[in-house]
Amino acid sequence: SRITVESHLALSATINWHLSARKIDLGALLRVILGPARVANQAPLLETLSYLRHAYGDRRRKSGPAAVLHCLRTAAMLARIMPEPGILDLLGALLHDKEEDLTPEELGSDEWQRLQSEFICVLNKIDANHRWFLGERIAYLRRRETHTYYQYLGQVLARAREMPDLLHCKLADRLDNTLDIAVQRPPTDEHDFFEAAFGVLFLPDYHLRAQDTASAPDSEACVLLISQLFKNVVFMSMLRAQRLDQLDEVTASLFSALSAVGRAQAEWGAVALLSSAIGEADVRRRLVMEIMDYCASGGIAGVTRKEKGGLLDGSMLEYFAESDDKARKRRLESVYGDKPLFIRLLIMFIGIFTTFTTDPNYTLRGVDSTGLHPMD
Repeated sequence: SRITVESHLALSATINWHLSARKIDLGALLRVILGPARVANQAPLLETLSYLRHAYGDRRRKSGPAAVLHCLRTAAMLARIMPEPGILDLLGALLHDKEEDLTPEELGSDEWQRLQSEFICVLNKIDANHRWFLGERIAYLRRRETHTYYQYLGQVLARAREMPDLLHCKLADRLDNTLDIAVQRPPTDEHDFFEAAFGVLFLPDYHLRAQDTASAPDSEACVLLISQLFKNVVFMSMLRAQRLDQLDEVTASLFSALSAVGRAQAEWGAVALLSSAIGEADVRRRLVMEIMDYCASGGIAGVTRKEKGGLLDGSMLEYFAESDDKARKRRLESVYGDKPLFIRLLIMFIGIFTTFTTDPNYTLRGVDSTGLHPMD
C-alpha cells in the first residue's frame, strides 16, 4: 500500500472524526486503524485504544493535531504495509511513545497511578510471553534522557536483526512524524518541484503557480519540517550503512516510503518558499543553479567542514549538530530568516532523498551512533 500525503491526511481525518464522537465506538475506530489487516484476537487492541484515549486526553502535537493521533496512525501505517501484522507489531506501534509521553512528570502522580491501573488491564489481555516481549520493545523504543538522538537510533539498530519489528515501528514512527508537518499544506501534490526547477532554469520570467504562493508554511512549520527531514537523513544513513534497509520486505517498503515522503515534503517547502519569498526570476535562477552545482559536484556525499569552501559545506554541523533541542531550534529559526539559505537546504534534502531512492548504495557518510563527523 503506497503511503502519500493525501492518504495520510485522509486517514488522519477519519481517525479524528471517530475520536470526536460524543460516544466513541472503539470497534469502529480499530477497524479504521487495521484497514485491510485481520487480527483474530482484538481484545488487547481495544483495551489499548481505551487506555491511550484516556492517557493522552486533550494533549496536542507541536503542529496542533491531537497527540493521540500519532500512535494510532503509526499502527495504521504498519497495518497497511505489513502483509500480516502480529499483535506485538500493533501493540508496539500503539505504545511506542508510552515511556516518553506518559510519565508521572507529564501526568501528575495521581493521574499516572490511575492510568497505570488501566495499562495493567491491557497487559492482562495478553499472555506472559507477550507481556515480556512488549515490555522489552517499549523499553528499546524509548529515548532516555542521557542518550543523544544518534545513540538512541544506535540502540534500535543494534537489535534490528533479532527484533525486526523494532525497526518497522521506528520507520513507521519517522514516517508519521514527517507527514504530520503537512497540516498547513493543501491536501494535494499538485505542486511539482521538478517542473518548477525546469521553469526557473530554462524559461524566462517563469511564473510559479498561485496556489504554491498561497500555501507557504510559516516559520514554526518550516523549522519543524527541516528538523524532521534531517532526522530522516540521519536514521536512513545509519540504517543503510549497516545494510539494514533490505532486512526484509516490510523494512524495504517503509524505507522507500520514508524516502519518497521526505522528498515530497522538502519539495513542498522549497516550491512554496521560492514562490513567496523570492520575487525576481533571475534571483531564483541563480539560487537553483548554485545548489544544482553543489549537489552535482558531490556536496551531498557526506558531512563536510565549512572550511572546505563549498556552498553548503559545514551546514550539517553548523545548523543541525547541536544536541540541545531548544538551542538547535533557535539556530534553525535564524536560518529561516535567510530565505535563500533555507531554500538551498531544502533543495539539498531533495537531492539526498532522491539519491537514497535511485542509488541502493548511497548513504550520507559521516553519520553514526556517536554523531556527525566531517568526511573531507
